[in-house]
Amino acid sequence: MLKTREILRLKNEVGLSLREIAQACNCGKTTVSEILKRAEKAGITWPIEISDKQLMSLLYPPAETRKSPSEPDMEYVFHEMKKKNITLMLLWEEYKEKHPDGIMYTQFCDRYRKFKKDNKISLHKEHKAGEEMEVDWAGDTITMWIPIPES
Repeated sequence: MLKTREILRLKNEVGLSLREIAQACNCGKTTVSEILKRAEKAGITWPIEISDKQLMSLLYPPAETRKSPSEPDMEYVFHEMKKKNITLMLLWEEYKEKHPDGIMYTQFCDRYRKFKKDNKISLHKEHKAGEEMEVDWAGDTITMWIPIPES
């Protein structure tokens, strides 16, 4: 006989306490309490006229599956990143407005990095350290005036 069925029988037919049922079934008092709560929630009464498999499926229904967050469109993100004044943070904020339960910024950046790697989108330049300096501006460029010494 299934231990769960025995717990329900001892409680309803014999009228034992949780501690006595736990001792008789060689399990914990918390386990007995949990099974009795689940049986009450499922509306199971004694005597039980169903099979062990049906009893267990009533006591332990399948867990609700969480809906996975919608994935960002990395093609769109990639093409938007080519525009001036656009950053990943701005694109992530736009994504979060449309999908409030969506992924967080770190995951967004990781997916973008993976997208670029999978599509081999990168620019690698060979250079000697300290020979040149390059600046990457996300916004508008600045005008630089260099005074020319008079001769």
